[in-house]
Amino acid sequence: MEELIEKHMGLVISIVNSFHPKDQTEKEDYIQAGRIGLWKALKNFNPAKGNVLSTYAWNPIRWEIIKEIRLIKNKYDSVNIEEHQHHGPLNSLTPFWEFIPSNLTGRESKVIQLKLEGYNLKEISSKLDCNRSHTKKTLQSAVSKIKETNNNE
Repeated sequence: MEELIEKHMGLVISIVNSFHPKDQTEKEDYIQAGRIGLWKALKNFNPAKGNVLSTYAWNPIRWEIIKEIRLIKNKYDSVNIEEHQHHGPLNSLTPFWEFIPSNLTGRESKVIQLKLEGYNLKEISSKLDCNRSHTKKTLQSAVSKIKETNNNE
């Protein structure tokens, strides 16, 4: 199986490059995800069905890379929020929540409050009885308003 993976790494690299990774580390992460997708495709591939491996493997490779991108983005988003919990514009000891602007909606304030209490998006969505996508947009909107307010102080 390893020989087949190495033989089709060009396909993985081609798909990785279509995502335009911003640096070598990100590219290597995408390549590893692509290798996993290729491995999954090889596990389920049946040449008797008349498929070409590269065509069959394209979707699993792509989806593993997309999952990796989402994972990286979610880690970045949570690190970004956590960094702001410890750094304020006035000094490094001022907590993030002391600079929450008054122009936040009630839902934005609640999402920020729950995030600062350590809840993840899924848990916040459940508590607010809305979908994760809406909760994420609300969180992003609140963080943008907070950044804007903190940059103006």
